[in-house]
Order: sequence, then C-alpha cells, then structure tokens
Amino acid sequence: MRTPEEILARTIEKVAGDVDTSLIDDKLRRSQIEYICRNLQNRAGVRFLMACVLAKIHQPRLDIRMPYTEIGGDDCYSGRHYDEKFITPFVEEYELPCNVTTAFLTPAFRNHEVMLSKNTVLMGRPRELYEYVVSLLDDVARRRVTEHDLLGEMIRMLVILREEQNTRINTLLANLSQSDPSHLTVDAIVNVIGHHLRQPHGSRLPV
Repeated sequence: MRTPEEILARTIEKVAGDVDTSLIDDKLRRSQIEYICRNLQNRAGVRFLMACVLAKIHQPRLDIRMPYTEIGGDDCYSGRHYDEKFITPFVEEYELPCNVTTAFLTPAFRNHEVMLSKNTVLMGRPRELYEYVVSLLDDVARRRVTEHDLLGEMIRMLVILREEQNTRINTLLANLSQSDPSHLTVDAIVNVIGHHLRQPHGSRLPV
C-alpha cells in the first residue's frame, strides 16, 4: 500500500507533465472542481476535498462522506488528520495556492456527527462552493468519478493557478524594473504588493 506522501508525490508528478489535459470528462464536474480550486474568496474547500480524497485513496474501505471520527463506525476517518499531516507539507513543498492551515477549523467544516450526504447543507459563503464539495464527495462514494481522477484534477488546477499567479507577479515586477523609479505611481506599487500578499507563501512584510 502506498503512503499518503507517495500518493501525492506521484499524482503531482503525473499531472505536471501535462497540465493541459483534464482527467475529468464530465463538463459539469470539471467546472465544479475548477470553481473550488480557483475560488480565491474561500480556500478551505479545496483543502477539505483534497484531504478527503487522499484518505479514500489511502484506505479504499472508507466512506469518503464521513471525514469525522465523531460519526462512529469502521468506515469513518479523521479528515483533519490527513489535512494537517499530509496536505499541509504537500502544499508548502510545491507552493500550491492553498491556505496554510487546515480547512477543518473553518466553521462550515469544523464539527459534524453525521455523514455528509448529497442533501447536507453546509453553512458558508459562497454557497455554491459547499454544494459542489458535498456533490463531489457523493460522486466518489457512488463511483461516478474515481478518487484518483478527482485528486489529480484538483492538483492539476492548482498547478495551473500557481503558474498563472507567478507569471502575473513576474510581469508586474518586470514592468516596474523598466520604469523610472521616480515616476512610479502609487497604484502600480500597491498593485505589485497586493499580488505579492495573495501568494500562498508570500512574506507578510514585503520590502
């Protein structure tokens, strides 16, 4: 059995070789995954979903819809454990645009004692994000999509987003370097600092 670290490393190695090819054929599911991964308003959804999918790949007997040990039973698990122990170092190592802390401390994902079924309503904003997370968990549980393809597609989208953000800030910096420092506008400087602060591992004190 592969370890969670090996699963993550092999997955990113696979998708990084061809980021232009989606692993999900269904357009609706693909758009849901992209929405979760690209939603800059709420970064908890992508970490939560990655942790659940990783647990399912690592232990196929688990019910992916039961990421809380409080639920009880042999097929529930601690999604927070997978998030903190495996997702955190993974996103840090590859500088993926995710929160640096666990998703399981956010109000919508904090404590649940029942299975996250298709009809479960998680309170948070944006509402669509939580609906899509629950829907994708249900899709995996019902074998409409494989956990391997779902994890690969999420990581593929995060790699694409990471490169887009890096390109954007490098372009801004290049434009600044070609400008006369005495003629830099306040807007230009604020724009670069803003992009820097939105980077997942950017310094909070840019100099």
